[in-house]
Amino acid sequence: MRNLSTFLHQVYLLEVVGGVAVTCLGWVSCYLTGSPWLRSAPLWLGGYLFVYNLDRLHYDPADQVNTPTRFLYRESLRSKRLLLIWLSAATLVGWPAVTGRWWLIPPIVLAIAALQFYSRPLPLVRKRLKDLPVLKTFIAPFLIAAVLVLWPALELRRSLGAREMLVFFWCFIVLSVNSISFDLRDISGDLRNGTRTLPVLLGANWSTVLLGALALLATLMSPLLGLRGAANLLLPCSLLLGGASILVALFSHVQPITLSFVADL
Repeated sequence: MRNLSTFLHQVYLLEVVGGVAVTCLGWVSCYLTGSPWLRSAPLWLGGYLFVYNLDRLHYDPADQVNTPTRFLYRESLRSKRLLLIWLSAATLVGWPAVTGRWWLIPPIVLAIAALQFYSRPLPLVRKRLKDLPVLKTFIAPFLIAAVLVLWPALELRRSLGAREMLVFFWCFIVLSVNSISFDLRDISGDLRNGTRTLPVLLGANWSTVLLGALALLATLMSPLLGLRGAANLLLPCSLLLGGASILVALFSHVQPITLSFVADL
């Protein structure tokens, strides 16, 4: 039982759960907009695993306070992170080549290179991207929503209509709920290190209110997405249950890794 628990901890800490969750959200987004998802899915999963595992190799002074379990496993997971990074890099280069989209490789490389300054200081200015006010809270939701919704449509040379923008906005809200949950988890370490996330600027109470409001907004928007049958009922119920679970976890002061897992689900 202990071995199973250790294995599940490692799978989660290696960002596999988050990567699969984002890929599933991408599938839903493409279904809603009528875009093909299969040729983008390996890049979504590979990009997520590459960026986040490479970021985790960099020591952040706030990690010991914000994510003690991840900090505890940092050295034992290092070799596994490196393996995932190499496999993800091979996917990010190999999949565009296999699907005949060589032109995707340079922008993917540039985007990943730029994102490394999220937790690492920019040359000369010695500031990280996440040190900018509220950027830590909203940069990931915005970029992920754009890659999941806008990129597949633009790759088909389709104009972005009302449906694409509605789905993009909905995805951004769902991902923002996830991000605010993480920043509420990290508020002590971010305060100590001067990282001005939205929860640091608003305070924990108002940020929790905002999180609940965004979760409710995503739930109320879901009937507008055009799902039919049972899915039109299942989606808002799932969102409502997910938002309520996050709020219960926050008010119960659960362990950081438990809150992270609930938010990713």
